[in-house]
Amino acid sequence: MQPEVKTKKTLHIKIALIITFAVITPGIAGLFISLTPILYLLAGVLSSVLSIIILFWILQPLSALIKSTGVFSDGKLNHRIDIRSGDEFEEAGNSFNTMADKLSKTIQSLEDERDTAVSDKNKFSEILSSVIDGIIALDFNKRVIFLNEAGKQITGYTETEIYGKPIDQFIHLFRDKEEILSKIYCTASFNQSTQLIGKMGKQTRINLVTTQVGSTVQTNLSCILVLHDLSREEELEQMKLDFVSMASHELKTPLTSIVGYLSVFLNESKDIPKESFDLLHKAFTAAQQLQTLIQNLLNVNKIEKDQLSVSSGPIDYLPVLSKAVEDLRSQASQKEIILTLIPPAQNLPKVLADQVRLGEIITNLVANAINYTNPGGKVEISTTVSPNAVQTVVADTGIGIPKEAIPHLFGKFFRVSSQTQQAKKGTGLGLYIAKSIIEKLHGKIWVESEAGKGSKFYFTIPVVTQSAGILNRDKFDSEAIQTGSLNY
Repeated sequence: MQPEVKTKKTLHIKIALIITFAVITPGIAGLFISLTPILYLLAGVLSSVLSIIILFWILQPLSALIKSTGVFSDGKLNHRIDIRSGDEFEEAGNSFNTMADKLSKTIQSLEDERDTAVSDKNKFSEILSSVIDGIIALDFNKRVIFLNEAGKQITGYTETEIYGKPIDQFIHLFRDKEEILSKIYCTASFNQSTQLIGKMGKQTRINLVTTQVGSTVQTNLSCILVLHDLSREEELEQMKLDFVSMASHELKTPLTSIVGYLSVFLNESKDIPKESFDLLHKAFTAAQQLQTLIQNLLNVNKIEKDQLSVSSGPIDYLPVLSKAVEDLRSQASQKEIILTLIPPAQNLPKVLADQVRLGEIITNLVANAINYTNPGGKVEISTTVSPNAVQTVVADTGIGIPKEAIPHLFGKFFRVSSQTQQAKKGTGLGLYIAKSIIEKLHGKIWVESEAGKGSKFYFTIPVVTQSAGILNRDKFDSEAIQTGSLNY
C-alpha cells in the first residue's frame, strides 16, 4: 500500500508547488517595486504564465485519460492508455487499462456465446425445417411463436402472417364436426386424428400430437403441436385397397370356373385311377383355399371402405354350424385331426344374423384351429344358450398363443411370431374378418389361450325375440341398405 500512498502525495505536492510559486513569485517581485515597477509587472505575468504551463503539464495525463475514454467508448476496445506521470493519473490510466482488458474479455466471451447460440439456433431451425411433420409452438397466451416449413405447407400460412397471434383465429381443428380449441388440446397430452382447416379453407386430414412444456415465464413457451399429414397416407392406402379389390375380382372369376369344373369332374368321373383322383382332389382343395384367400381379401377391402354388407334376419343356427364343420372335415382328416361338433344340450333358438356371413365366421375359426393344431390333435365345437345370445366355442389342442400376442390377435395381417408357428401358413385376415362381421351382428368375440396348451375362441350371436327381433331386423336392414347389400 505504500507505493499507492506515495503516488497520491506526488500530485498533491505538484499542486502545492504551483500554488506556492504563483503566490511567492509576485511577493518577491514586490520587494523591487520601489526600484522598477515595470519589473514587478513582468514578474507577475511571468509567474502566471509559468503557473499555467506547469498546470498544463501536470494535467496533460488527465486530458489523455479523457481522450482515451472517448476512443474506447466509440468501440475501439483494443485501445489502451500509456501514462507515466508517476502520480494518480498514472494509477488511473493503469486502472483504465485493467478495466478495458476485463471488459474486452467479457465482450469477447459474450460474442462467442452469441455466435454459438446463433449457430445452435440455425442448426435447430434447419433440423425443424427438414422434419416432415408440421411443428407449431405456442406461448402461454396460445399465440404462435414458431412455425416450421411443413407447418406452413399444411396450414397454408406463413410465419409472419400468424406470428404472435392466437392460433384459434387462424387454425381450426374438427373431430366429428365438433371444433377442438387450443384450451382443450393444450391442457393435456393430445393424440388424435382431426380435420384441419387452414388458410382459404384448406382442409387436411392430420394426426395431432401435443405436448405441454414446463417452461418458465422467461421462455414463454407452453405448448408444442406436431401435425402429421395423413392425406398422403390415406391416398396411398386407398390406392392399395383399389388395387387389391381389382386384382381379387380379376382372379375370382377364372378361379370360380376352375373350382366348378374340378368339382363336376370329381363328382362324375368314377373310372379314373385312385392316384389321379387324389391329385385332382388336392388340386380342388388348393383351388378352394385360393378362393377363400381371394374372398378374404375382398372382405377386408369392403371392411376398410365400410362397405361390408350384412343383411341380417332370423335363421336356424345349427344347420349353418353343421354345414361349415362338414365342409372342413376333409381338411381335418388330411392332418389326422379329430373334428367334432358336440350336439347342443338343448334346442338352439333362432339367431339374428346373416347366414352367409355367419358361415364365414365359423369357417375361419375352425380352419384356423385345424391349421394350428398338430397331427393327432382335436378340434371341438360346442354351443351354449343364454337368454340373449348363443355362445359358440371352438376349442383345439394346438400350439396355443403367447400371452403377449393375444391383444393384437384380431388385428389385420397380424400373425403370431414364434418358432413353433413359423411353418404355419396364413394371411392373418381370418380373425380380423370374423371380428368385423361379429361386431356388425352386435355380437362379441374373444379368446382364451396359453402357449403349448391349445386355444379356445368364443363368439356370441344375439337370439331372436318377439319384441327385439322386429326392431333389430329393421335396424340391420337399414344398415344393409346403407352399406349396399347388393355388393356382396
